[in-house]
Amino acid sequence: MKRLGLVLLLLALLLTGCKKKNPYSGIEQNPIATITMSDGSQMHFELYPQIAPNTVANFVKLANDKFYDDLTVFRVVSNVLIQSGDPNDNGTGDPGYYIKGEFRANGFENSLSHMRGTISMARKSNYDTAGSQFFIMEGSYPEYDGQYAAFGRIMDEQSLAVLDSIGSKPVDGSYVPLDKLVIKNIRVRTFDVDYEPEKLDKAKVDGKDKEEKK
Repeated sequence: MKRLGLVLLLLALLLTGCKKKNPYSGIEQNPIATITMSDGSQMHFELYPQIAPNTVANFVKLANDKFYDDLTVFRVVSNVLIQSGDPNDNGTGDPGYYIKGEFRANGFENSLSHMRGTISMARKSNYDTAGSQFFIMEGSYPEYDGQYAAFGRIMDEQSLAVLDSIGSKPVDGSYVPLDKLVIKNIRVRTFDVDYEPEKLDKAKVDGKDKEEKK
């Protein structure tokens, strides 16, 4: 029994040592993202790399590389959420790669709840298929917790007013806005911290999915 206990202890220590350290756990200032719409209105978000490090790194990198410039808010579900970040502007696009889903159902502890003003990553059915698409919660839906990688939250009432204005726009039966809602740009203040995401090979993830469905 003593030998078994020792083995279990060593295994526990090994697993603890293998747990990857968050590279952003010691930063002094969280990154601040600003989404500027084509009409000049803005939404400001504090991002939380301590909670979803690679998700934040990915969003920061895409935003500051101008990936999001001139994309649209292509889905508006009033009082629920708005969605953007797709280069195809229809829910089918991505940046050419995936990132690992940082949420509980995928074995990652993420404590940020999907309350009003939270920004989170969209994905396909596979947990590791987030790329560039994101959604912002206009309502509070904690049932999304553990299923999507929340990574930031709106900072002020003015930003919430802009969110509500976008959320009130008329849409068709598929929740597509009748008039284009264009994001002029998204920029993130990083306070001299370098954010570099770890990417997954899209072809490998999609290929694995196909094999599992056979």
